[in-house]
Amino acid sequence: MPRMRIAVDARSLAGARTGVGRTLEGLYDALLRLFPGDSSVFLSPRPVTLPALLEGRVEVVPPARPRLPGTLWLQTVAPIEARRAGADLFHGPLGVLPIASPLPGVATVHDLTPVLFPEWHDRKNVAGFAPLLPSTVRKARALVCVSRSTRDDLLLACPEAAGKAHVVPNGLVPPPPATATEPCRPRPYVLSIGTLEPRKNHLRLVAAMESIWDRRPDFPDLVLAGGDGWGMPRFRDRLRRSRHAGRIDAPGWVSPESAAALLRSARVFAYPSLYEGFGLPVLEAMAEGIPVVASSSSSLPEVVGDAGLLPDPADVSAIAASLERACDDDAFRTKAARAGRERAALFTWEAAARRTRELFEEALS
Repeated sequence: MPRMRIAVDARSLAGARTGVGRTLEGLYDALLRLFPGDSSVFLSPRPVTLPALLEGRVEVVPPARPRLPGTLWLQTVAPIEARRAGADLFHGPLGVLPIASPLPGVATVHDLTPVLFPEWHDRKNVAGFAPLLPSTVRKARALVCVSRSTRDDLLLACPEAAGKAHVVPNGLVPPPPATATEPCRPRPYVLSIGTLEPRKNHLRLVAAMESIWDRRPDFPDLVLAGGDGWGMPRFRDRLRRSRHAGRIDAPGWVSPESAAALLRSARVFAYPSLYEGFGLPVLEAMAEGIPVVASSSSSLPEVVGDAGLLPDPADVSAIAASLERACDDDAFRTKAARAGRERAALFTWEAAARRTRELFEEALS
């Protein structure tokens, strides 16, 4: 098997690490273990923070000066840095590629929200993805789609992706080990982890919880862990004005270690998202045996299967009913814990890495 050197757009590791950054961690940890003859060089216009799994195992090119906006950097500086680093191939984990680069490229497409729902993003995010998607589809030797739902959306938006688009589901990064110093909350809680942005459906989740607390003051609290995103500038004011404000904790972005600790102690994991390309937090919750309330939208049924509850994300009463069942129904909770762990075990980064490496090799042939 020929060795290869992969240049990687590592912008998702600059700043707080969210979904794409965590998938990059899992994928490249597995690639480097399974294919030790390969090497990777991470590129970004801003300083990156490598997760512990990748420290000392990948090269990082320091940001050039002057620092350019991400989209401009990708189309101008990134291909030069990739060639200078001796790369054979360019991997675009954010779904776009440097169009003028002479290197063959493979893009990973997580979701099509900037194209399908531009109102859910700020203009910078839309401009950095939507206009470049058709050119990326033409440029790419292969397109990795993290779910069938994402592939279907991609083919609707860009029919010319047919023949290039391959479904390679995400895997699961083992959580940090539990420690004796993990904080213990005084009351049971429903947990949601995700950036505070419109598509995560936090407004309806909060409304569902409020409707339960109106009837059941003893129902668990709500913890909304996630950094402030876009499109919800008054959301925290909404939480402060809630008639049950004392039952809601929104601590902001939490580290992977803190997120794992929160998951291990949660009564229910709530993720009634309006649209997901995959839904990694749901997989992490199932792996911990936590009953999941997700939604019937987009990719979430692919991930959850029959291991959790999938209410209509537009129906507050359906979300509330699912939350109550997941909290109260002991038989369901026992089944969900077992089925969730079994289903989560099907999604491995080793499998994703082997298939992605095959596509990299095909791109170079």
